[in-house]
Amino acid sequence: MPSGLTLLSMDAKKGAKARPPVLCVHGMFGGAWQFEGWLPLLAERGYEAQSLDLRGHHGSRPVGDVGKLSVHDYVEDALEVARALGNPVIIGHSMGGLIAQKVAEAGAVRAAVLLCAAPPRGIVVTSLPLIGRQLKHLPNMLRSRPLVASRSDADWLMFNRTPPEEADTVFERLVPESGRAGREMSFGMIGVAAQRVTCPVLSVTAADDRFVVPRIGRALAKKYGADHFVADGHAHSVISEPGYAKVASRVIDWLDKVVR
Repeated sequence: MPSGLTLLSMDAKKGAKARPPVLCVHGMFGGAWQFEGWLPLLAERGYEAQSLDLRGHHGSRPVGDVGKLSVHDYVEDALEVARALGNPVIIGHSMGGLIAQKVAEAGAVRAAVLLCAAPPRGIVVTSLPLIGRQLKHLPNMLRSRPLVASRSDADWLMFNRTPPEEADTVFERLVPESGRAGREMSFGMIGVAAQRVTCPVLSVTAADDRFVVPRIGRALAKKYGADHFVADGHAHSVISEPGYAKVASRVIDWLDKVVR
């Protein structure tokens, strides 16, 4: 694996039908740990499962100033791992979903799953409630300084379908995020050429997502001619909140149909 990047890994279950490797990519403030529940579900179905810590997160490829990291830096991390794995499936959540789109654009994966994914240029990410929550972070975004999630914002944007005691545990594991990357996503500075995304794509929308609102998942499906489903009763933390295993199962069912 590429030097300095840390991953969580789980081998495919012995005796299961051989499937391609899967690379999972987390979103803002997160880490590989957010897919801890997905890895055994993938492995059980025959997929060698990897979850990546992007640089500057949880000790992975340390950087001097996380605030100055670009989404393109994160894409470079995911591309390195994807190429080392040899044409895997990629599953990206939130910012990781935008990274997954860029990796698919580069032709480095055989399928892409976009979970509550941040959109590329041309699809507006902001909503009025989100703008209200972002304003306090605007100076740090404009100056490429680290962003730190507040508990009140996390509760409203990400944990609205997560029990408080579980939210406590998740919040404690969040880390500072790049102000530059936040600016690039908020202002639509990262483009993806849809015609270069030739692999199968699945867009998953969480019906109660306040961070990446449902219209974005529909717009992504339209952009890529992708399959799409709505996870009813779920919010932005769809990868870890109660009921995530059913969502993961639907994703894996789709993978079984489209990848060889």
